[in-house]
Amino acid sequence: MLKLISSCLLPLFLLLLIPLADLSAGHIVGGEFTYTCRGWLNNDPNSGIKVYDVRINMYRDCIGQGAFFDGANPSDVPPGLSTAEGNISIYRGTTLVTPTLVISLDNFSDVPVNLGNPCLVLTEEVCQQVGVYEFTVELEVSDESYTLVYQRCCRNEAIINLQVPDEIGITYFTTITPESQLRCNASPVFNIDPPIALCANEPFQIDLGATERENDSLVYFFCDAVVGGGRDGLGPGGPQTATTFDDVIPRIESPPPYTSARWRGPQYSRNQQLGVGSTLTLDSLTGVLSGVPIFRGTFALAVCIQEWSRDSVPLLLSETKREFQLTVNLCGNQVFADLLETEIDDQGRFFIRQCGPGQNTIINESTNIAFIEEYDWVLQGPEGLITGSNRDFTSNITTVGTYEGTMILNRGSFADNCRDTADFLLGVFPSADPDFEFTTPGCDDEPIDFTDLTVPQGTNTITDWRWDFADTTPQDDRQNPRHRYSIPGIFNVELTTTDDNGCIASTTKPLSYFPSPRTLLIEPDEGFGCVPFTKDFINLSRPIDDTYIFDWEFGDGGTADIASPTHIYENNGVYDVYLGVTSPTGCFVDTTFVQLVDVRDAPEAGFTWAPEEPTNILPDFRVFDQSVGANQRRYTVRNRVGDQLFTTPADDFDYTLRDTGSVFITQYVTHPSGCVDTLTKDLRLRLINTYFMPNAFTPNGDGLNDLFEPTGLLVGVTEYRLRVWTRWGELIYTTLDTKEGWDGMFNGRESPGGGYLWDAQYIDVNGDMSSFKGGVVLVR
Repeated sequence: MLKLISSCLLPLFLLLLIPLADLSAGHIVGGEFTYTCRGWLNNDPNSGIKVYDVRINMYRDCIGQGAFFDGANPSDVPPGLSTAEGNISIYRGTTLVTPTLVISLDNFSDVPVNLGNPCLVLTEEVCQQVGVYEFTVELEVSDESYTLVYQRCCRNEAIINLQVPDEIGITYFTTITPESQLRCNASPVFNIDPPIALCANEPFQIDLGATERENDSLVYFFCDAVVGGGRDGLGPGGPQTATTFDDVIPRIESPPPYTSARWRGPQYSRNQQLGVGSTLTLDSLTGVLSGVPIFRGTFALAVCIQEWSRDSVPLLLSETKREFQLTVNLCGNQVFADLLETEIDDQGRFFIRQCGPGQNTIINESTNIAFIEEYDWVLQGPEGLITGSNRDFTSNITTVGTYEGTMILNRGSFADNCRDTADFLLGVFPSADPDFEFTTPGCDDEPIDFTDLTVPQGTNTITDWRWDFADTTPQDDRQNPRHRYSIPGIFNVELTTTDDNGCIASTTKPLSYFPSPRTLLIEPDEGFGCVPFTKDFINLSRPIDDTYIFDWEFGDGGTADIASPTHIYENNGVYDVYLGVTSPTGCFVDTTFVQLVDVRDAPEAGFTWAPEEPTNILPDFRVFDQSVGANQRRYTVRNRVGDQLFTTPADDFDYTLRDTGSVFITQYVTHPSGCVDTLTKDLRLRLINTYFMPNAFTPNGDGLNDLFEPTGLLVGVTEYRLRVWTRWGELIYTTLDTKEGWDGMFNGRESPGGGYLWDAQYIDVNGDMSSFKGGVVLVR
């Protein structure tokens, strides 16, 4: 008796219907069955039936579309594709007891890339996924073995170690032996997914061991890939029968025993699955798969586990087969030993220089850190053996000498490419402690002499000196230099020495330099100034800075205490100027600049004009001189764009404004001392509008007084309006144009002679409203 208890979630593998060739196993690349016996059905031994949980791990590559679709949800299937049921058959012996079981996908996930070598990275991407199918069956205890089998065509045509891989299918099966049925056994379960890629010409080591709950004995060995399915043209929709085993999608899986796939001999065989020349071993007790592949390509591999009881006479309980596909490709090595060195010696070793005994840290620049798990340092020298295990190596050397060292990466790794070594020399040389002295600066601005006092340690000698005087001047490479400072201050003078061992050392000493200026100087200027005279005293004395004390006396009672002051002389006269300078160290110097400043009287420009507001009616005006203390005068008249319109040396002068209406008048005056003054005023022509109306007019066409219209100056007026009324208040004429007048007509007819009234208004050129009104006589 056999009964299928349950299937989990989704149909097995999608089996594409269009095109048929794409339904081959080119995307299904591996798999294995496992089972676990739960016990008697309903815990009743009398039932004679035991319950088994079965699991299939099915592997596919990530290219194309060929697996893991949900037939119950067609909307999830890409357009043009379909799904089909997976056929799982169960045999007792060679008798088919269950032709087809439909099982469902529980979940799927990506398979980790396990290269079996922790220090390599693939140069090309590879991807596989694993789909998990779990279901439960009830099997009657039998003295024959049960075989659960799944078959499908065809294999990946890129496989290079099997003959015609695209013409043969795959068979995944598990066998539950009579002894296993009696013991309610569980088959071994692989601990990890199979490898999907290896690195060409690089060693690998992958644990393919399994877990077994009954503590039975497991034996691992290479086995053959198994044929299943084929290309007989009897695909879905074809003339299939109940005995159709050889098909792309077999309706019924074939019975055991199963035919082994043919290896492409003599290059490939069961024990040479990666090819002759490559090494491939499988530890029969642990399941550790190791070797070095040398051929690139896609390979089909098969590994089997036999489960034996630990009885005095061992019995075979189960055999589990795992088939898988992997790619061998080029990889990049990720471990490279490197140190931060001083130089490389003639033997290619890293040379690290230490000047003087003491603590030393060798900086490790090895890459790639993510692939380095172990550091080993060994240093041998005058102080014996020194070791370390950190990434950087720190030691405390007290003895001068040469130490030979080695740094090893991943010493304990099985893979040569994971290990790398850096040989180095640590040279510990006597220290060189620089020292120097200098002449003490005084109050005189003189050069400073520097003397090297460095005493070499041991046998080393100083070969190079570099002086930094801290005043932005270039460094000096003399042993005992002389240096002149151009500015005062406190300078941290540094001496750096290099000895014949290449050891560099520095020392710094402060130098206070605050002398008196050799000569007190100020910037010269013009020979005299005019009251009020503003004088800038630019101090050119050197060396000085703001830390010095300055005492200025300007000769008119004024003083200042900064380096370069400014002073205003309010009275005429010739003045002596005194300057005293005291440095921060008390050095003092002073001087008097005799008759340095000559301040002279200055004239005061001034003028006016009359009338105060010339107009366009009266544009003439006269300019009158009002200057003080001047013996010479000159005027210029310019327009607003700077063009000169008029000039005269007269004291007073007449001028007529043009219609442009605005000028600048400038007066230049000179004092007998030579001092000058100027004054510029802006004069604007005031525009005036005038408005006159006649008291009578004669519109008879003789050309004289034919219109009643205004005369006057109306340029610039706005909002103009003229109106005319009869004596009875009837409006008979209106205009808004100053150039238009009334011709005596109203509504196309001559108005009768007699008196009329008028009014006019406008805004004048100055923005004021003007209004007028009166009477006029029309004479006929």
